[in-house]
Amino acid sequence: MSRALLTIRAPSHVAPAPPFLKLAKHTLLNLLGLGAPLLLALFSIPALMHGLGAERFGLLTLVWAVTSYFGLFDLGLGRALTQQLAILIDRKDDERIGPLSASALLLMAALGAVAGALMILLAPWGVSLIKALPDRGEAIAACWVMGLAVPCIVVTAGLRGMLEACHAFEVLNYVRLPMGVWTFAGPWIVLHWLGPDLLLITIALALGRVVGFIVHGWLAWRALPQLRGRLQWQAQWLRPLLVSGGWLTLSNIVSPFMGYVDRFMIGATVSAAAVAYYATPQEVVTKLWIIPGALTAVLFPAFAAQAARKDAAAWALYDKAVRVLFIVLLPICAVLGLFAHPILSLWIGPELAAHSAPILQVFSVGILLNCLAHVPLTWLHGAGRFRAPALLHCAELPLFLLALWLLASHWGLMGAAMAWLLRMVGDAAALFWLCRLERRGA
Repeated sequence: MSRALLTIRAPSHVAPAPPFLKLAKHTLLNLLGLGAPLLLALFSIPALMHGLGAERFGLLTLVWAVTSYFGLFDLGLGRALTQQLAILIDRKDDERIGPLSASALLLMAALGAVAGALMILLAPWGVSLIKALPDRGEAIAACWVMGLAVPCIVVTAGLRGMLEACHAFEVLNYVRLPMGVWTFAGPWIVLHWLGPDLLLITIALALGRVVGFIVHGWLAWRALPQLRGRLQWQAQWLRPLLVSGGWLTLSNIVSPFMGYVDRFMIGATVSAAAVAYYATPQEVVTKLWIIPGALTAVLFPAFAAQAARKDAAAWALYDKAVRVLFIVLLPICAVLGLFAHPILSLWIGPELAAHSAPILQVFSVGILLNCLAHVPLTWLHGAGRFRAPALLHCAELPLFLLALWLLASHWGLMGAAMAWLLRMVGDAAALFWLCRLERRGA
């Protein structure tokens, strides 16, 4: 791995690429880093289900889910660190980069330790709620192992944020890709060589996260020479980090809740079987989130730096990002909408497709709007406007629940899908409107 890839600025004798070409390159790298593990999952998950059995595989998915949930204990500090650090790097304020980074990472380590301790302490109680366990002791031990790894997982989010702030996306994806692959390949290797032992699988996953933490730390140290001799705790950074991170955490709690509550509402108002007809096309369309996710991860530090110096070029970049996303996603969403029935028939069978195809057509419209809305959301976060999107999500929640209950009660699955579409329309319109207000005031 060359030193040039680990520095913030290109050597002076190398002509820098046009900004949007750099963004496009980094976006493609992010797509590879995010998408390749999903392709591996298509092949590894059936093998894991067959080899582990339904009960142990179910526990493995719960370990994945719980670990992801406890990752929220970074309280949005990873993204807040990216935003603050991108501004300091753009201003060449080297003296403050070390204290900001050290303060954020120490705070995240403390929060990660609390999260890991909670996971370890609550493991016996949580496992006792699960019925028909093949080995209760094995399940508890697996939770303990992941609990020990949680601090590394939380701090890794901060280290990743530091690499994003200095646009080190190439080396970042050198790590992200093998880590994502190991999430599925690690359990398969243990299953193939050592047998269906959930504890050994969890140890393999935990070791992968620890190795990822070490590599992220080394890359951040190489990418930011400003850290040397300046790593010190400064309490003055607590307030801006916690305020920004707190609003982000509120969004990160409310938004995913709205993403899953419709399934529970359908189960309560229609039937349990109807949840499968609804969730299957929803899972298909939400995989498209990796496209705006790959782009906005690159846009975020660029927006943060440009907004801080009130650079008019930021809005040109904003407009181009919306156009590019629209051009890329429109044909994909159109294919999903126009050919919903044959696509689902080939994938899950004609019987389920008959129920799910009309839902997929509605979702194909909503996901296009939602993906485009990632750009204004990223702009607002980059500009430090964390409060407005969080309050917007809080305002959406009761309205969405009311619409979901009324429409699902009267029109079943299609009513729930229409409530979801209305939320996507309202959310996108509000975010674009908030950015329009920012633009007028610029």
